[in-house]
This record gives sequence, structure tokens and C-alpha cells, in this order.
Amino acid sequence: MTARSLAAPATLLLLVGTGCAGVELTPAAVERALVEAPAPARAAATWRKAVALANEFLASAQRRTLPEGRIELSDAAGMRFVTSAGTWPIAVRCTTWGDVCLAFGFAAQEREWGFVVGSKEPERDRLVDNSLFVAPGGMRKSASAVAHLILHETTHVVWREGTVGFWNGVSYYLESIFLFRYSNHSDERRPNATDEEFDWFVNERALRAADDAARLAALVSYIERHLGEAHDTCRHGPFEEAPPAPPDPR
Repeated sequence: MTARSLAAPATLLLLVGTGCAGVELTPAAVERALVEAPAPARAAATWRKAVALANEFLASAQRRTLPEGRIELSDAAGMRFVTSAGTWPIAVRCTTWGDVCLAFGFAAQEREWGFVVGSKEPERDRLVDNSLFVAPGGMRKSASAVAHLILHETTHVVWREGTVGFWNGVSYYLESIFLFRYSNHSDERRPNATDEEFDWFVNERALRAADDAARLAALVSYIERHLGEAHDTCRHGPFEEAPPAPPDPR
């Protein structure tokens, strides 16, 4: 789950959220949205670029927290995360519950089958105007920003940390309420680690493209130092334990 802040009233509401009625996002559905061109095609293209960028990251040395694998994006079926151990569905739904999450500062909320997002201005069509594609300020997200969100929520799903299942959701919010943990929440540490690793990947790629050896060396030094220290907001892999088994596709 990604959020700017948490509050006790939000946690009480989120305990009972199940991802109410809405629409399921797929590239084909987005492209058919009843919105004037070129918005639908542009949103679908951004999503495809985001998945390509996420897969470059997943194949890079910066990926430490997610297991080795790749995100597959089907025009008709949406996303799934595929590894040698199995496949996790990463469906995206824009729902009324996603709207509630946005009202409390969240960009998305993880589920066992993927994650929910909420409707965003100008709210012409949930398939196009939602928090997968639109930033808090109303600007359309870049492919990098969309990839960032997808990878964060995929980490929640794969490691079953956060509101992935009813009792996990109860545990998540009890920890938030009674231990006052927000950015340092135990169920956010692996997703936060993926966030950092993806940022390192993006920055490293840009510095290599610019042939900026001095800043690249500084970045490498920072990463090595960060990974060698203990932090209460992130937990980087690789780990001795494997992620829980993916759901049975049957």
C-alpha cells in the first residue's frame, strides 16, 4: 500500500474494505474507454511502457526484494507476475473502495488478486481517470511512476504483507493503530525496499546514459552503505525464506 499518511479513522474504515464494485483495468478495456482521443490510447501505451520498464528492473542487479521473475501484460487479461515457483495474478480494479482509499491519501490498496485504485479528476471514465495513471496533483503519470506503483503493490501481493487477505488486513491496521507504525510499518518494509531499488535502477540507468562516472560512483557507494545498515522503513533481500506459494490457478 502506498500512502501519504494514515489516521485512526481511516484504519477503522479500511479494516472492513473489500474492494467494492468497479471496473477491471486491462489495456484493451482502457483503449475502449468512452473518452475522447488520444487519452485512452495514451494511458494504455503508458501502462505497456511501465511494464517494460519494470521488467528491465526485475532483470537487473538492483532487484533484491522481489524474487526473480517478470510481469506479463495481456491486452485482454491484464497483469500477472511469473516466476519459476509459480504465477501471481496482479489484477487492477478501479472501485468505489479505491475512492475511499484515495480520500485518505492512499494511491492503491493491495489484495490477494492484485490491487485497487480510485477514480481521479476529471473522472470521465474510471478506466482512464484513476490513480494508476493520474498523480495526486492531477498530472498524468509517467511510465516510471506507473511502474513504481505496480512494483510496490506486486511486492505486497507476492510476500502476502499488508491487506492481502482479511486477517492480514486486520493485523496491518491493528499494528498501525496500537504501535503507531506508518512509514515504518512491518508490512511496508519490503515494498518500501522495492521502491528504493527501483529508484536506484532508474538513477543508475540515467547516469550511465549521461556517462557521469563521478555521480554513478557516488550512487554505488550510497547503495552499498545503505544495504549494509539496518533501517526501520525498509527490508531488502535476498532472503533465506521464499515467498508464500502463489494461489492455485484452479
